[in-house]
Formats: sequence, C-alpha cells, structure tokens
Amino acid sequence: MMRQLLPLCLLALPFPATAADARQPMNLLLNPDFHFHCFDNSRTGQAPSYKAGAIPGWNMDAYGDAEVWRATRLPRNIGLPFPAPNVVVIHPGKRLVQFSLLSELGLDHGDTVHFHVWGCQEEPGALESRIHLMRLDSAAGDWKPDFDQRMFPKHSRGELVRGPSQAVRSDAANPFRLNAQLTIVGAFTEDPDRSTDQPNTIGIEVELVNRSVDKDVIVAAPWLTPAPAPADTTRLAEARPLPQYYRGIPRTIHKLWRGEPLHIIVMGSSIDRGSANPPLTLYDEDPESPTYKQPLSGRDFDGQLIGHPEWNDYIAWWQHYFMYGGRLRRALMEKFNYPIDRILLNTMACDGSSISEAHSGLAAYAALTLPPDPGVNGHRAGKSWRELYPAVFARPEGPRPDLVIFGSGANEKVDGAAELALFEGAVRWFQRHYPGIEFLFCMWQNRESYTPNTGHLMELALGYQIPYIDLARTLSLTTRHCNSYALCPRDGHPQAAGHYLWFKQLERAFDAADPIQSGRAQLHLPPRLHAATVGWEGEIETYASDSPRIRGGQGIVLDDAAVNLWAACKEGLVGVRIDGQDSVGSRRRPSGARDLRNSTFATGLLSLGDRHVVEVAGDARLVAVDCKLVPGRQWTGVDSPRWQLGGLQPGEFSSSWGAPYGKWQVEIPAGQAVEVELPGTVLSVAYVDRDAGGTLLAEVDGQESLRVATNQPFLAGGEPLFMENRRGILNLPYGLHRLRAAAVDGPVSLLGAFSYDTRANRANERVVRGTAFPGEVLRFSPPFAARPLVLTSGGLQVASDALGRAEVRFSGTGPGGYEIAGE
Repeated sequence: MMRQLLPLCLLALPFPATAADARQPMNLLLNPDFHFHCFDNSRTGQAPSYKAGAIPGWNMDAYGDAEVWRATRLPRNIGLPFPAPNVVVIHPGKRLVQFSLLSELGLDHGDTVHFHVWGCQEEPGALESRIHLMRLDSAAGDWKPDFDQRMFPKHSRGELVRGPSQAVRSDAANPFRLNAQLTIVGAFTEDPDRSTDQPNTIGIEVELVNRSVDKDVIVAAPWLTPAPAPADTTRLAEARPLPQYYRGIPRTIHKLWRGEPLHIIVMGSSIDRGSANPPLTLYDEDPESPTYKQPLSGRDFDGQLIGHPEWNDYIAWWQHYFMYGGRLRRALMEKFNYPIDRILLNTMACDGSSISEAHSGLAAYAALTLPPDPGVNGHRAGKSWRELYPAVFARPEGPRPDLVIFGSGANEKVDGAAELALFEGAVRWFQRHYPGIEFLFCMWQNRESYTPNTGHLMELALGYQIPYIDLARTLSLTTRHCNSYALCPRDGHPQAAGHYLWFKQLERAFDAADPIQSGRAQLHLPPRLHAATVGWEGEIETYASDSPRIRGGQGIVLDDAAVNLWAACKEGLVGVRIDGQDSVGSRRRPSGARDLRNSTFATGLLSLGDRHVVEVAGDARLVAVDCKLVPGRQWTGVDSPRWQLGGLQPGEFSSSWGAPYGKWQVEIPAGQAVEVELPGTVLSVAYVDRDAGGTLLAEVDGQESLRVATNQPFLAGGEPLFMENRRGILNLPYGLHRLRAAAVDGPVSLLGAFSYDTRANRANERVVRGTAFPGEVLRFSPPFAARPLVLTSGGLQVASDALGRAEVRFSGTGPGGYEIAGE
C-alpha cells in the first residue's frame, strides 16, 4: 500500500524549450518511463489499475518496497518540465535498482556515464542516487576453503563486487534533479590459473535509495547516458526497449498475474544446479571485513544467515540458493508477490547429466514421485511435497508442471548433430502428457564454444515458438571487459556471479508492461524437425538385470530405436556393441544401479522398424535398460485373428531374448503368402532367421516393399546365433494398408508385424462423416493418399474389398453413419 501522498510536488521548472527534432543521447536504462502492468484486477477484481508494486526491468528487495503510479493519478499540480507517464514512490528505507552489462549498454572501460533522476521529497536529503561499477571478483594469489584441499585462483568467489561508486544526495531543494557521474575503470589479464588485482568491470548498477525513516520519496524520469543530459531537456530520450519474451509464455504469465501456484522444472546438468569448484556457498561480501570473500557457511543452506529461516525446507544447499533457478524463484516472489510455498522449483538438473539421460527421469520428476531430497531435486528431506506446497496440490489441474526451463547441454555426447532429436523428443514428451505446458530456453554457453546444443535449441525455438534467450552471445561479448576465467573458471562451472548474470537474462522473460501485446502460444506437437525425434518422444519400458529380455546379462533386443542403459564392469569404460559393431559414442561410464539422471550409454540414431541389438562386452553386465517406445505402435502377432493365414496354423516360438516379437510363429511354405490389414504410416515385419530360411517378400498395397533373406545369423558375443529379426517399411501415407508376406525360394517363419502411426500431429488428417444405406457408393475427391479407415454405426458395414483410395461401397443390414479418416 502506498503511504500518504506527499504534500510537496514536482513543479514545472522554468527550463526553455528545445526544438522538437533536437537529438538527445540515448537513455541506456531499461524502462526509464516506469511502464508497468497492474495485476490487482486479476487477483482481487478491484477496478483500479493505475499503480503496481513491481516495475519491469527494475528490482527491489520485496514486492511493494516501491510503487509505480500513473502520473495523472497523483495530485494535479505534480508535474515535470516535460511529460512523464509514470512516477515511482519509494517507501522509507527502501531502494530501487537496475543492473546492466557494459556489453548491453554499448559502453567500454574509460567511458564516463551520467545518471540523472528527478525527485520530490518531504524532508531534505531523503533521496540518495548511486551509480556502481560492478566487477568480477579478482585478487592476486591463491586460496582454498577450509572444507576443500584444492587450491584456486582468487577470482570468481561469490557475488559481483561493487565499486568504485558515486553517490549524490538531495539537499533541501524540492523538487530536485540529481546527477551522479562516474568513469568506468577496468583492466584484466586473461589467464585461467592466475588472478590479479585488476578491476574486471563488466557492468553498471544504478540505485535509488530513500534515506528517510518515515517519509516517501517520489522519483521520475531516470536517465543513464554516456554524455551529460542537456539542462533544457523537454522530452524523455529514446531508451533501450524491454524484451517481450513474456509473449511466448502466456499461460505462465497468466498464472503469475492471478497469483496461482506454479510448478517449474529446471533441466540441465551440474552447471545448472550450481555445482562448482569450489562449491557455491555463502561468502562474506563486506569489503571492510577481515574475512572478506571467505565462506561463512558449509554446504547446507541456513536461512537464518540471510533473514529467511522459513525457507530452510525449500532450499537444501547453498548452491540451490545461488543457482540461476533459485534466483529466478526469488525474483518471481518479488515481482509477483508470492510466498515461497506457491512456487515449486523442481531442480531436475543433476551433476554429469545430459538430455538423453534425462528422458529416464521425465515421468518421475513431472509427477513428483521422487520425494524431496537435496541431491535429487534441491529440497531438504523430511517433508512431503504436499506438506511443502499444499496450494500446488489443491489446484484443479493438480501438481502437474507448468514451465520447463532448458539450460546447459554440457554433457551431450550422444548422437552429434542429431542431438536435436533428444531435446525435441523431451519437449514433445512433456506436450503429450501435459498439454499447455510451456518452455523457456536459456542455455549456458561459455565463450560461444562449449556446446553445440545452443544451435539445436534455436532450431526448436523457431519451430515451436519457444522463447530463446541468447545467453551465449551476452557472455561472449562480456569477455571484452574481463578475464573470461573470472567469469567462468576453467572447469566450466560458473560461480555465484555467473549464475547472477544467467538469471538476469532469464528474468527478462517475466517482465511485462502495458500496453500488453498479444501472446504467441507455443506450438503443440508441430511437424518434427528431426526424423529421429519420434524415437525419443514416447514412453519408456524398463528392463531390470533379471528380465528375460536381457540375454546372458549382456544383450538386449531394443523395443524400437532409442535406448538408455546402465552397465557395470570391473575397470575402464564399458564396451558397447550395436548390431554387432563396436560403438564409441556416449560416455560409457560404469554404473552399478539404474540412475534416473546418469547412465552408461544412450543412443537414438537407429533406424525405425528394424531389429537393433545392444550388447556390452568383456566382463560388463547390464544393470538395467530403458527402451523408448515410439508413440502409436501396435503389435499384431500371427496368432491374431486379423491375419489371413490361408489355413496355416501358428505354433509356439522359443526365444532366447525374451520374445520381443511374440511367442508364436507360422511357417509359410515356399510359394505361399499370408495377409493382414493394418493402419499406420510405418510397418515392420518380424520373422525368424534360421539355417533353412527362404526369402521374405513383403508387399504393401500391391507394391513390393521388402525382400530379405531369412537365413542370416546374428553374431551375439561373437558367436553366430539364429534368432528373431524384423525390417521396417517406412514413409507410408496414413491409412489402412494391406500387408502381404510371401515365402520365396524356401520357407519363411513369420512372427507378425508392428504398425506405427508416426504422424507428428493430426493437422493433415482428412475426415469425412455422413450417413448411408447399403449399396450406396461414396466417391472421394480428391482420392485419399492411402485407403482410409472407415468406422460405421447402425446396420451399415464396409467389406475390405469394397474400400479403395477413391471410393467406398457400403453394405450391411440397414442404414447407419460413417466416419472415414485418412490423408
């Protein structure tokens, strides 16, 4: 609530007017006009919308420390020598700040900057205007924490360092104009192992502080410029525009405006969750203290040290407090007036993890089946999720995730350029399970050369309309002003200051000011960007070491084309073979248990519909295997009545691989064939290789689609083994396909067929509905790409031979309805 309005006012001062077209130096501040959005209407239903307790682009310590008002809603005699749309009331003892990097401001070491602000006060000396140079920690010498035996250069310890600074304070004048100016001093030496006493100045923070103990101060029209503002200013200068990332997360912004509880998942690796060397902890940040830049605490978070003991159950370790995700939650609490128990920050980021490994944990993290745990999700153990976040569980939609933030891709060493498919598969998995879920991309990219996955996320941003915040470019440009190893140590893990810069970029996705622009809903299951994505977006089937699907502890026939597995060996890396060939991809680290965030081996760059066998070599043994299932997959074994076997009888099939393709086979004599009709876009014919096997000839809709010998043994562990096999028939138009399997030059043992509907979505599906009588013919113009599926009701029926791409002839016992679907 705003305290009593000032009786004093900002009077129109007698400055002469300037020409309307006079050019002025650009205002380098974000949102110096203090544009805002009032969400009180959304929360309380009250009519006033002319003030708010948060200001986009600006920060305060808590919501409402300062209030922005539409200038016209203050007493009529308050004014400026030029029109300003909004003014800010800073309450006693409170402050308003804004931080920007030199690279964002277009400034350099040696430049002089001026910070102007207009103000009105009830008592003399109430407003203090400050401008701070913000630099990375750097001091000559080495050090080591008490809890760590390693030596480190004295750089990148804790938060950014303030100073030099310049402060000016209002006098008795009222209204008044303050001007603080400061020359940017900076120097650095690029060195990963040696720190110096040079000021690695990378940014500027402006700060407005109300020094009164009981009176408000009004401020307006702040201006940061590399040149003095002319004294005859009559118009506000052009300013840096506020980003409009908020338009890409409209559902999340809507929830924040209404004060609804949120569940946010932070993906990534050790970089994302604040694991660093030395470990992130609370440092003494007082430059006058004898323990300056020394740790004040161990690993465990202690809210008492920062005045928030009530946060202890929600933040396990100090790294969870300092990581960019932890900072973002606190910023959302400040900007949208939230308590901590209404923003569930689910830290899925894990040391050493990659997006391929994350697929094994998506379901458990999204459904909150893993209890609060420091190393698993960043929460102190002891209480349940429901106890910590009762409002999240009370929502009509339940505790489902609302927003997923993709960060680091540091450990992606799986499928090269095809890793796009791993990220896209994760996005589509979330979209399939939680329609309306939103994503933000803001990936750590050190020196623009740490990971190729920034390019993959840019592709996804373009294809899915997901906001992409280019932290990589920002960090790269910042290295003009600092030792890049003070920004991020050589091990690649940012310290607290690096996470602050990361957070400041991400924070802008939540800054929304009137006039609000139309939102851009993220695209739900659009066309896939990579062919291998379909292998990653489905469900997971887990096989433990004692599963019959794992042969001899060392091999498995995959369900489809993507896998995540765990294997143990006595020493070294785990040897892996795919389809009999050595694979040196992935990291192949030994693992004694199934870990939802770290695995031994993963790949998804395999052909859909074909048999794939993965084996571990030497003394290695499989601990567990996660096979991804392609969505829209259906198995039709030869024991199904769908098959037209022409009098042939199925018999049992004994598999040494746990029967991935069923337990029944039918032997097709040479010269004979069997048929089945299956819907889909991909068919996969399963058969048995044997010494006397002939050639399998498969036709789809009368066209030869596959010819393969069925007498090819597989080298399992180097030994020839006749076993089940399958081959895929791809790129069929969606519809009902007639599969004919014939034996040539010898008998063929057939197991069945898989059918898949691999369409990315139903955007191109064509549906025809109506009613008909038996004997009527319905013609399709244009014809379907393949025979469509026909569903009938009442007495209406359709015989298989009466359905084609161009027409259908109805039969049956009476009239009824029909629905015909295809492409």
